[in-house]
Amino acid sequence: MAVTQSVTASSTDQYWYQNAGLFEIGRISLQYGTNEILDIDTSVRLVDQGWGYESPTENAVYVGLFSGDAELYQIRVAGASHEISTQTYDLASNATDYAQLNAALDQLNWSSYPYVTVRFYTHAVGYLGWELHTSNDSMIVNSVPEPGTYGMLLAGLGLLGACAGRRKRD
Repeated sequence: MAVTQSVTASSTDQYWYQNAGLFEIGRISLQYGTNEILDIDTSVRLVDQGWGYESPTENAVYVGLFSGDAELYQIRVAGASHEISTQTYDLASNATDYAQLNAALDQLNWSSYPYVTVRFYTHAVGYLGWELHTSNDSMIVNSVPEPGTYGMLLAGLGLLGACAGRRKRD
């Protein structure tokens, strides 16, 4: 059974002189023991409105898999130019990213690093005249928790049912 979570934001604004660098749009926490990310879909409307040179590979939007603050894998999902554009990304149709992201997830030691997130963020370069503006940002993540998670849930529900039945008899 897959778990679907989403993040949306109305807009972000980054300026070379004020707040260049990484800016988090949002994050999703994965359930303990998640063993596969089935899909990540993103959509973002973006533009580099600065008067400086443009570089869609540097002024861009990313999705990253993080264990605590350590980034394990990064995917560039959109790159800005001086023309406004809406760009989408679908992990399921990118076999290399799919395989490498899930390989990074497989390497996790959940008992040592139980806090794992998928983060949606922008990276604006701090060069003179560069800006990055986004709007209508969205990210949807479909993942598969560890099967033991469901076993524990069912056991807990069964225990609650047994306690409730015992209370009725008393």
